[in-house]
Amino acid sequence: MPARLSLNPLAPLLVLICLHVCEASADTPVPFGLPVQYRGAETGPGFDAVQEASELANVDQAQVRLEEIERRLGPYHPSLAAEFAQVAQLAMEAGDVSLAASLYDAALHNARVNNGLYGDQQLPILRGLLDLYLLTGDREGFEARAAYQFRLLGSGLPPFEEGELRAAVEFFDVSLDALMGVSWEGRSRELLRLHSRFESMAEAVCADASVNLAWCEPFTFSLGRFYYLLEHKLDVFVDDPRFERTLSDPEWQSLDREPRLEALQRRLFSKGETVFERLLEVNPDSPDALSALADWHWFYRKRDEATSLYRRACRLSPGRFTQAAPLPEYPRLAFNRAFQEPATPLDVSLTVTERGKPVDMDFNLPTAGADADPPGRVRRAMRGMVYRPAFMACSEPVERELKMELAYID
Repeated sequence: MPARLSLNPLAPLLVLICLHVCEASADTPVPFGLPVQYRGAETGPGFDAVQEASELANVDQAQVRLEEIERRLGPYHPSLAAEFAQVAQLAMEAGDVSLAASLYDAALHNARVNNGLYGDQQLPILRGLLDLYLLTGDREGFEARAAYQFRLLGSGLPPFEEGELRAAVEFFDVSLDALMGVSWEGRSRELLRLHSRFESMAEAVCADASVNLAWCEPFTFSLGRFYYLLEHKLDVFVDDPRFERTLSDPEWQSLDREPRLEALQRRLFSKGETVFERLLEVNPDSPDALSALADWHWFYRKRDEATSLYRRACRLSPGRFTQAAPLPEYPRLAFNRAFQEPATPLDVSLTVTERGKPVDMDFNLPTAGADADPPGRVRRAMRGMVYRPAFMACSEPVERELKMELAYID
């Protein structure tokens, strides 16, 4: 007698759920800028640690002079903050990172003692520290000081001033950068809190006629980058408790998800559409605002609406639409290279059809051997992206070959 095959009664259910999850995951495009970005997207000047003897001698002399002033005036004299900051700048230029950081910290402490925790005298000192962290690639230090600068300038509450708005954008961008390459598991509250701050301040800035012409776009684009990240990073999980109680294998159990985060993901398209339309109301003739709204529609495969918007943007900026582009083009996603390892150059050529589908994709590593290939994750990501087609005479989308000089982080 042939052996009987025992089927798990849950097998059909497992197959159906697996197909649903796999389809949903595969259907979510990869936003351009996560695994790869344009080679020209350098955001930090880099740090040259070579220390010239003459520069170090100048720092030594400045330190001696600073110690003499400190002995003469006392350790908490108000004028010492500027002296500490000046010598810190010299140390940073000479490549003595440790000394520069300690002197900036001393200047910040002196300013707090003499002018209070919210004194504006801290701002130029904080700027020096932020520049130092950028040069040395200290993400944690930069993020902490950027958050402190944001609080010092009012935590994004009106009335808005230029320094406050600049600090807010800087804080939001470094917060997003820190989220781009890490797992989001267990960070629901942090993500919701950051989104709430993003959303409320962007709304307030875009509604304020005194600042919205200059600042609605930067805040909208920061929030838009966050929405693209949310769409990509929030994977689909099974959340049926009946299913979880039945299965004992922990690999099949869903993660403990925050319901509000899932609700945000379900409403993500409409929320993105709202913020990009709001930007367009502030500046109706901006090709960047039109393109941002069109990119959002095309990313979600709403091609009719996107094509109409692309035609309008093309009439305002026709040269840009002669070739295709990976999305999002506006706002562009990119790692802050100041906080990343050295990137590997990657040249990619492909053809983008009139419907934005990539075909005939070819990869080349210009700094490696002729037979070298990029990692599989990079190739899969490039094939999983959405591409905006080129337009003929700002009218009909057409097929075009696209060549890109890119880089990826190992």
